[in-house]
Amino acid sequence: MKRIVTTAAVLMLSFATAAQAVVVASEDFDGGALNLTVSSVPALDGGAGDWFGVGNRNAWPQGFPSPGVPFSLADDTVVGYSNGGAPFAGDLEGIFGENSDFDNDFFGISDSDEFAAAQTASWTFDISGAANLTIKIDMGGVSDATFDGYSLDTDLVFTASIDAGPAQVVFDLDAVDNTVGYLTRLMDIGTTSGGGRLLVVSGDNAVSKLLAEDGSTAGDTFLDKTPPSGAGAGLMDTFLTTLNGSGSQLVLTLTANVPFEALAFDNIVIEGDAATPAERSSWGRLKTLYR
Repeated sequence: MKRIVTTAAVLMLSFATAAQAVVVASEDFDGGALNLTVSSVPALDGGAGDWFGVGNRNAWPQGFPSPGVPFSLADDTVVGYSNGGAPFAGDLEGIFGENSDFDNDFFGISDSDEFAAAQTASWTFDISGAANLTIKIDMGGVSDATFDGYSLDTDLVFTASIDAGPAQVVFDLDAVDNTVGYLTRLMDIGTTSGGGRLLVVSGDNAVSKLLAEDGSTAGDTFLDKTPPSGAGAGLMDTFLTTLNGSGSQLVLTLTANVPFEALAFDNIVIEGDAATPAERSSWGRLKTLYR
């Protein structure tokens, strides 16, 4: 019996150390959600490019101006998909350009103060059995210096609550003056983008930005547009942070007020340490042996 108990202890330690970081839950807005039990995502249309909700460029919910994409979400310098189909070489802002996936659904926010009070959306995920949780969200935004960039009143926060516990600030987006000379990515046509106040991301825990081009960690947490071409073209940078605690249910809540300019996010991914199916099967056989 002593030998069996010792073997069991060694195997238990082996399984514990072999736990792998896996995707526990996700929402990509394209029908590929994992362990998403319920969501509350409005579609608020204020007209003339004011929007809060999900859309894609080939089938944007808004009908005016045709094809309806808010101009501040679109890099129209080469392909004009928010300018009545006509390119606008003088465009200084826009997150998605000609090399983006025109059929990809993403969450867009543009001049949402038209809807008066702060807007909210939420997602409830089943995270049972996972530990050492992290969360990733792809996010992008570029301001226009002509209008001083993002308003100081811009307030956008993602909070998370596990099993109805205290809310923790996952990502907090604030408008800041660009005193460090940060340069956003070029427009599709090759000219300079952005200017004025930018959005910077922080949270209760340290936040990292993984660059769309190669997944490396950036030295800043500013929101940026997608790369215009080459590696990562059309993709937003990924923002990553850790979550405190574990449990069965995680509720992610977005509270936003974006009085001017626009931003977008996509691909909510929650990862954690979880035993693989093979490990769980082996542990079941071990328990049978121990009995």
